[in-house]
Amino acid sequence: MLLRLMPMIIIEHCLQEIAKIRDVAQGIDAAYVARSRIGRLTLALARIVAKKAGMSIPDRPGPIVVSDEVSQTVRELASICNNLLETSRVLCQPSEPLDIRWREGWSTLLAQLDVLEITLREIDSVVE
Repeated sequence: MLLRLMPMIIIEHCLQEIAKIRDVAQGIDAAYVARSRIGRLTLALARIVAKKAGMSIPDRPGPIVVSDEVSQTVRELASICNNLLETSRVLCQPSEPLDIRWREGWSTLLAQLDVLEITLREIDSVVE
């Protein structure tokens, strides 16, 4: 039973990290704080994907590759996670935080978080 509840706990953790990242998006010093929060979020996502795909559980964030045999939802989570990693890598580069690239990067990241949040809530309501 505990193993069945574990993904729900991780999903709730992911939703809390999404809220924290959105809070950080309001500040100029966001890059350093965002990097660690996005890292925690993508690691939690990678762990959900790994558990559902029968893969080894990662100990740090990184790109996720899943087979075509896993469910569409798991493939979507892996894709969203990989997109977040790439967007945050560019966004968290040392640069002038108020330039156009910075604003566009945050806009992209926040849109990705919206999609992720919807996907996580769907998973949470049906627990695969």
